Amino acid sequence: MVDYARVKVRVWEFIDKFRGKGFSMGDARAYVSLLADLNIASGEKDYAEALYKAYEGALSLYESKGPSALAEDYRAKIKEWVTLDRSSFSVRPPPLHGLDLKPVIKGRTVVSLFTGAYGLDMGFERAGYDVVLGLDVSDTSYENFKANRPKTPFIHGDIAGYSTTEILKEAGLKAGEVDVVTGGPPCQPFSTAGKREGLKDYRSKALVEFIRFIKEARPKAFVMEEVTGILNSRLVHVPIKERGKRPLRPEEQPGSLWRVVLDALQETGYKITWGVLNAADFGTPQERERVIVVGVRPDIGVAPTLPQPLYSRAPTATLTGVTLPWVTTAEVIMGAKEDIGYVDLPPKYLKYTRYVPGGGNWRQIPDELKPEAMNGAYTAGGGRMGFYRRLAWFEPSPTLVTSPAMKATMLVHPWFDRPLGVREYMRLQGFPDEWKVVVGVQEAYKLFGEAVPVPLAYSIAVHIGAGRRSDGRCSSLPEGSCKKNFLTSRLSM
Repeated sequence: MVDYARVKVRVWEFIDKFRGKGFSMGDARAYVSLLADLNIASGEKDYAEALYKAYEGALSLYESKGPSALAEDYRAKIKEWVTLDRSSFSVRPPPLHGLDLKPVIKGRTVVSLFTGAYGLDMGFERAGYDVVLGLDVSDTSYENFKANRPKTPFIHGDIAGYSTTEILKEAGLKAGEVDVVTGGPPCQPFSTAGKREGLKDYRSKALVEFIRFIKEARPKAFVMEEVTGILNSRLVHVPIKERGKRPLRPEEQPGSLWRVVLDALQETGYKITWGVLNAADFGTPQERERVIVVGVRPDIGVAPTLPQPLYSRAPTATLTGVTLPWVTTAEVIMGAKEDIGYVDLPPKYLKYTRYVPGGGNWRQIPDELKPEAMNGAYTAGGGRMGFYRRLAWFEPSPTLVTSPAMKATMLVHPWFDRPLGVREYMRLQGFPDEWKVVVGVQEAYKLFGEAVPVPLAYSIAVHIGAGRRSDGRCSSLPEGSCKKNFLTSRLSM
């Protein structure tokens, strides 16, 4: 039996050979994917074996005849792949190499603001923290939270309508008693798309209220999450037609909004650190980058740090050990039954997705069909990587979206001609199968598509609350100590 961890790394190394080449990385992904599927159709019952044989065949052909031979073989075999009845595939999934999310913290409390799908807070919960309160204005957040945590208090409303004292009273705590406050203030004004008015936008009040609560509640630490688009956002929007034609004022510069946000966070008096973390680096089968800010109350006496990656695309030695290869889509959803639901692909899209193997997108559609498949986007600039995108089993998922059936943001199942379903979304985000979903399918896509991945949140929770990770190795903490951490350094808990 082959070692799946080694096989997937070899496949990634093979795909990297085609970076910037005519036979592209996307072509290589699609080629290896369809070879693996053809091996399964020929009787292979183990996916790792099927993938290894596909890799060996592709590598041998490449080394003996070059990339043009791969392109020729792909064109021949795609005709066979298109006719496969993949719904009848029965194959042994590869073993999961993800984190064992065991509780390692005791006696710590979390107040959750802007709770959303509960992903950030579930990571803390799985680490052993006690989430004592949720708060969100969203109906879907409230309904799904209460279906799963009916005994936990939840404030269903706008945080601006509640004083800090009222929120703490609902949590059964007083100022200074909260261990960690978590939250991802709504990020709409910080998106890289659409109109951006910065802190002048009414939705930015959420960030102001989050900071207000930190100042008044005085938790020992806080964790804030945002989308990466905030890093390049401007405090004052500049029309595209004006860019490059005049000097930009400081508030019009890219990144000016983030500088204002950091200044506001610094005004809390907390020691602050922040960085961009990729969820795939922490055991999530999904490439999803998020800005994470950690603040620690100054009397704790410890400078905050962020957790170090546990996984990587190219396993390497780090200060905390050797990283493992990223967890893949196959490890969490292959063989799983989609038991919640999904939206159907419109028939006009199905006509084209049937030509796209796993790991491919619109570029794998036959040349004669591309113009009508893409319409106006065919001549547009940019990579357009989301058009007719089908996931590859042997890689992490791309960042989940809220509309997986839209032409430009498709997330099509590796085998079936449908988008990923809600349960598959939840598995890719790290939610356990026992987590109930009581909202509609489209609402669930939005709720869980925007969630913080649970394994990422778990790693953050363990890092700031305990000196050791669940595998027994030291976290990357100040002075490299396994005894000293943010919440147990000087204050009695």
